[in-house]
Amino acid sequence: MFCFLTIMVILVSSIVPILVKKLYDPSKYLCFKKRSIMNTKLNQELRMIGCIHVPGNVNSIISLLQACCPTRESSIGLDVLHLVKLSGQATPLFIAHDKPTEIMLNRSYSENVIIAFNEFQRSFWKAVSVKVFTTVSPPDLMYGDICKLAVDRFTSFIILPFHRRWCIDGSIESEDHSIRNMNFDILERAPCSVGILLDVRRNLKSFTVKDKSSSSSSSHNSSNYNIAVIFMGGQDDREALALAKRISQDESVGLTVIHIKASNSLDTFRAENDRVLDEEMLSDIKESVKLTYLEEHVNDGIETSNFLRSIVEDYQLIIAGRRYKCEDPQTLGLGEWCEFQEIGIIGDLLQSSGFVGNYFLLIVQQQQQQRSA
Repeated sequence: MFCFLTIMVILVSSIVPILVKKLYDPSKYLCFKKRSIMNTKLNQELRMIGCIHVPGNVNSIISLLQACCPTRESSIGLDVLHLVKLSGQATPLFIAHDKPTEIMLNRSYSENVIIAFNEFQRSFWKAVSVKVFTTVSPPDLMYGDICKLAVDRFTSFIILPFHRRWCIDGSIESEDHSIRNMNFDILERAPCSVGILLDVRRNLKSFTVKDKSSSSSSSHNSSNYNIAVIFMGGQDDREALALAKRISQDESVGLTVIHIKASNSLDTFRAENDRVLDEEMLSDIKESVKLTYLEEHVNDGIETSNFLRSIVEDYQLIIAGRRYKCEDPQTLGLGEWCEFQEIGIIGDLLQSSGFVGNYFLLIVQQQQQQRSA
């Protein structure tokens, strides 16, 4: 009897952990409710998380949010998450900055983050609400803090800084591969839509030329800030268009939706359902008087690259879908040169050194549960 019980204990202790691991993955933050920009009404608060690693991320995210033109009718609920790498044998912490606390690592840095975003909130009084958090954890587990916060706070959009930053002359200022790995983890597991934000303002000469050209063109374009949305089709591009709809509510922003289409009806790779959804989304865009809609026909990726290179200097913010593993005629031949899969083919193209400009780049991935990164 004793031998039988011993064997049963060994079998149970061996099989149960395997079954639990197979059936339950705590790293998956599944959300059965649709949480995306597309499923957030224009008159409904858009709940977002902005992640901060270094001081430069603060200005980048604030610039993006200012471009979103929040109003009382189309407000933003922003949760700022300051991410601090755990060092040594320190204990992981998650701090909500509702009121002053005695426990604060990198105190001056966190205080500067709080001050900057509180000032941003005052600038958009009753249009933006801000709550600041700090998490101190190992880099390979930070994605869990972000995803859990997104679930708890009913977030629709997470903004992640890109892992690479450039100097104004185009040289690489810093590169953190732990941030890149975290971004991949969040793209795979996030319970909502995700955006990766790149600061590609890295050419001083281009900036000077841009200032002159913008002043000379002010007679036919009174917008203070010019934004382009690159559209080729698919759920990620539709999510980018949904963000464009919110931005277009402000007349001080010059918004252009650029639809890059395959020439000679070559676009036969996408499902019919996908094309119907694209046309439904584009119909509202085409009818809107608050933005400019353009179409550009190309034969392959080379023509797409040449076209984008010719327009990037005209915009301060470019938004595009990630379109992971989607290679259409418009991007034919570009996929094999893609260095950063987390921002897709178009994002990788626009961040490359061959593109001269001073713009922010936002790469959007719509909420998903089935597709892996």
